[in-house]
Amino acid sequence: MSELDNDHLPFVEPRDDGLGPLDEALVDEGEHDAPFDIADLPRQLLTADPHTQNDVHVALYPHQPAPDLDYVRLFNTHRIRSINIHSLCQLHEQGRFKTAISLLTTRHRLKVDEQYHVDSHTPDVVPRVGPHFLDYTLYVGSRRGLDAALPNVHVDHNWTLWLAMVPNQYFDLDDPDNTAEKLPRLDYKHPALSPQHAKMLVMFLAHVLAEMRHEDITCTVPYPEPLTWHTIRQSTEVMGHLFGQWQRTINLRLPDLRRLHQGFRTSWHAWVAAAPHSWKQDTFLTQNSPVGITLRYGQNQPVMVTRSLNADRLNWDRDRNYSNIRQVSFSLATHISYLDVHHWRTIPEESITRANPVLYDKPDDDPSRLPVDLHNLPLLDDDGFEINIYNEAGYRVPRRSPSTFDTCGALLDLRRVHELYQGDEDAYGHVQNEVPYTVYPLAFTGNLGNVKASGIMPKFAGRVAQIDKGISRHREDVDTPDLEYDPDDDHLPLHRRSPALHGISSQIYNSLSHRVCTEAKFHVVQLGMVTSALAGTTATTVSGRRHWNRHVEFCDRGLPHLRFAEKVSGDGQPQTLRFENTYVLDVSKLRPEFRNGSVICPLLKTWSHPSIVSPIRDVLVAFRPNFIPELFKCATYPITALIDLFWEKHVDDVKEKKLMDPCTIEFVSMLERTLNYAHTGNAAVLCKRLMDRTWLSLGLIHDGFPCLSNAFIAHGSLTNGQLTVRADGWPTDLSTHRPLTSSRRCQELTYGSDHYKVYEARFAISLAIDNMPLDAYPSISDMSLRIACYAAEVSLRVYFDDVKRFIQDKMNIILSPNLDDPDHAVRRTARDRLTALSRWVDEPNPLSYNAGVLSNLLRALTEPTMGKFELTSSALGQMPITYFAETLVKHSIRTDAQSRPPFIPGGNFLHVARVTIDEIKSIATRAGVSPVSQHPFVVEAFHRACELLKVNHVPWSPNPHHERGRPSTAVVHDVWLNLGARPSPSPAFSSLRSAEHSVGLLALQASEEIQASDPWGDWSAIDVRLITFASVLHKIKLPIEWDVAHVSRDRVPSYIVDAYHFVANKYDGTKPLHQLATFSAIVCAGLLPSIFPPDLTNHPSVSTQFETYIRDLDWVKCERRKGTTHTGPFITMVIGFIISLYDSESPIMQAVRARSDLKHWWSKHTAKAINAFLLVRLGLANVLTGSGFQSAKWLQDVQPLPMTTIEQKHAEVV
Repeated sequence: MSELDNDHLPFVEPRDDGLGPLDEALVDEGEHDAPFDIADLPRQLLTADPHTQNDVHVALYPHQPAPDLDYVRLFNTHRIRSINIHSLCQLHEQGRFKTAISLLTTRHRLKVDEQYHVDSHTPDVVPRVGPHFLDYTLYVGSRRGLDAALPNVHVDHNWTLWLAMVPNQYFDLDDPDNTAEKLPRLDYKHPALSPQHAKMLVMFLAHVLAEMRHEDITCTVPYPEPLTWHTIRQSTEVMGHLFGQWQRTINLRLPDLRRLHQGFRTSWHAWVAAAPHSWKQDTFLTQNSPVGITLRYGQNQPVMVTRSLNADRLNWDRDRNYSNIRQVSFSLATHISYLDVHHWRTIPEESITRANPVLYDKPDDDPSRLPVDLHNLPLLDDDGFEINIYNEAGYRVPRRSPSTFDTCGALLDLRRVHELYQGDEDAYGHVQNEVPYTVYPLAFTGNLGNVKASGIMPKFAGRVAQIDKGISRHREDVDTPDLEYDPDDDHLPLHRRSPALHGISSQIYNSLSHRVCTEAKFHVVQLGMVTSALAGTTATTVSGRRHWNRHVEFCDRGLPHLRFAEKVSGDGQPQTLRFENTYVLDVSKLRPEFRNGSVICPLLKTWSHPSIVSPIRDVLVAFRPNFIPELFKCATYPITALIDLFWEKHVDDVKEKKLMDPCTIEFVSMLERTLNYAHTGNAAVLCKRLMDRTWLSLGLIHDGFPCLSNAFIAHGSLTNGQLTVRADGWPTDLSTHRPLTSSRRCQELTYGSDHYKVYEARFAISLAIDNMPLDAYPSISDMSLRIACYAAEVSLRVYFDDVKRFIQDKMNIILSPNLDDPDHAVRRTARDRLTALSRWVDEPNPLSYNAGVLSNLLRALTEPTMGKFELTSSALGQMPITYFAETLVKHSIRTDAQSRPPFIPGGNFLHVARVTIDEIKSIATRAGVSPVSQHPFVVEAFHRACELLKVNHVPWSPNPHHERGRPSTAVVHDVWLNLGARPSPSPAFSSLRSAEHSVGLLALQASEEIQASDPWGDWSAIDVRLITFASVLHKIKLPIEWDVAHVSRDRVPSYIVDAYHFVANKYDGTKPLHQLATFSAIVCAGLLPSIFPPDLTNHPSVSTQFETYIRDLDWVKCERRKGTTHTGPFITMVIGFIISLYDSESPIMQAVRARSDLKHWWSKHTAKAINAFLLVRLGLANVLTGSGFQSAKWLQDVQPLPMTTIEQKHAEVV
């Protein structure tokens, strides 16, 4: 479809440079481009693996998630607590963000305190229906042309006109295929024409404008081939002039538009008939015709306002000539709320009886209703409720009106909302939902929110059917000479039996949601703006840097949730429920006198009928005025406070364009998705695989309130504001080995897909290096080269994925047509080759010459020639693996690298390779490799990785054909480079350094190996990684960091020095206790300076909760304590402390048994966080009492594990 309006006809040619106007808004950041939809999400927050809305619906009723995964089972073990909104409001008002954030460390359900509710079952709380609004209208013409845009008067109108292509049957009301069920429909998510069809319509439009002699438009080539935007610009000026103009605005006044419409009417068939065969071979032009569709949305025009009804009807008459309109779709919204009335005004009886000569005691749907004598009927019953009376049509007639009142806020009770959509009882007394609907819980409440349905309320639909009977033409009025009218004749065409008016959808939502998006399609709190700001520091394109600057400046002036809070603060915020029905009106079936807006009033008045109001009252929850904005602000406070902290912590780094930690970006992205869910209740915003693992989406779906697993962010860091996001164990996709992310769509739409690919590659490589297996490249003694090789290996697996996808796509294109070949042998061969292809794709090392791997590849790619399978070899001949590695590194820096071997066009490996090469160079720099030697270092890493992965051949660029022009360099599927040549003599990695340095290094490495193998040889605890601790299990002596001088300074009592001498004399590194003491010392040294526990004031009082609480504590710094950055003293003191307390013969344990004063012992070690509670956190002791968390007494508040358990722990560790 192409868009135009009556006064201006803009044409914008798609640009190839990816740049738009300097002030362009990103998709979904600008104004409305569609009717308001409570289920709509910004494209920035769409995800490939969302939760479904059915998950939310099922969770309304208590149950635990299926425990089929470890993280779900752990989630289920956590007890669910209750949190009142009043408590959250107090935290919000007092700014106690740490306490609010700490609520995320366990599961909660949010409860709304009674003080915020309004009792709707009291005499002075009554429902109010209205005001009413027209929110959306769409007109479709009944014939080819632009009738939908032509007004009924000679004045210029301002409408948005869409040009649609509809089947030719659409214009013939008597065509049996002219039904909604039979007419083809486009996918509603992709309503636009295909690019080629859109170009054809542009050329038709150019043809008509040229025939009109409008402005300077000509059409020199009516049917350009090939049909591209460039050839269109060469053929006509309708898109702008060939040089220097990207778009053109064509001015059309009403007479011009009428001439354009006439051109559509008279020129279409002749133009299509003259079109070349290539334009018509898919029958799109021959079987369809253009028709105008006008659309207005977001207008929120008040209707049924006193003294404006006639004006409304007149406006509808002026807007369109309905004789040429086939269909009108429109949305009507009605606000329904409760009034808390303070004073009433009685309506005089005369006024009531004058308007209603006959009054009844019951509505019209009750056959037992009787007339009433108003004069003798009391106003109120014994409980103070008004005694209701009803008019002839069944509507309640008020006998008093509110004079002073408050308007209450309202939300739907989602557990009862099914009552609005259920049908009648069946013969067995069962009631089923008649209309499918979905629920959208708001503000983390879980059971209060909005609803959307694919139809209208059944009781309302019954009233609509009555209205339809009054406005539809009688059967005998319809021109059907070949049919006699029979209301019971089921053989009538479907379009003859369908009503003129029917409801097609509905949504019920709080009007605050509509108010915050009056102008923009989405409020900024829904757009992931903070994620964009954090992720864009490395943006490289002009448009990307511009978007990043705009987002950073926006967030710096005020974060989105603060802007939302400001927007909804203050009195007078709309908080009523908005009931919005969308209808379709078939104008051809209306009586002439009703071809105007007269249908609107009956539809809106229906909301006041008791049969409609009564069930609504049962599902509507009323709140005191101004509560709902506070509910959104306070319920989301734990999440918004956490976003605040992340922004405050990183804003300076963002402004300095520093490279941001991907884990931080992903965590903020998940928080913004969580915040979006609070405002929309749409589960499609939740990334299921990643956010379930963090417990955020598990908490939202099953409890209504978010929760955080300490596997992703340490709970201790939440309580103290350190915000340590854990990268270890970050989940990855099992098939691609790439990290699971939440920010992909946001980054791709803001900065481009290349930006995200680089980001993801950097993330994947950093995670891979951090989690490198202990046995990776064991033959390489140099750790830096081992890490570099592993990084290269990880990136080459992405290359494997690219090659597999490339070969699979090419062969599917070649072989798929053969599957439908009439020749059985051809079909059989195609199936066999595709089977071989599938087996090859499943191979972990697809580029090896392993017999099984290569045979499947040969079978898939080639047909045997002379009884022999053979791949086409590259003209380069056999080359060594080093050539592949060299070419990879050399071509990766080219701007045209994607079209150079070995990179697959459109693949991901180029981005990963560039990041990997940079990372390997950084590893080389840290290892002392000179800049000039870093290139050989990179090549060596890829060389070693290729050998491990058995890369024996790779797809390559085509062989030269000695034709004119530059030969293609892009990789093809049917030319392969053999990598079996013997490489040139390649020096070991040590030779990359100077000769003198190499000899010294070799000697040093040899001496280190000899020393490391000797049980009595010196060794350093600081140089030992936890994953390599097994390499020092044979060491008998203490590490070189051990030095009693660390504890003998400052006039310490002699018994402390004696204790350390005792440990030194008795130490035997082969004993389980001593090995565990050394292992614990290495752990503590690695944690420095974050060796302290967080504030333990709020520790649990129940002993059964001690273990979980301790496990979730984080390790933090203590700025007041000095000497917590040097590892040597900690190695000594942790080993000495543990052995002294666990060896019954040590001087310390002798003093404990003698109840001697050990105050100096404890204070000396506690100053460095080495105390009884540290042993608890290391898993060597248990807390017995609440005092164990503060000022613990050894053997009284904290009990050491028995030696048998210590030995079991030792077996687990080593």
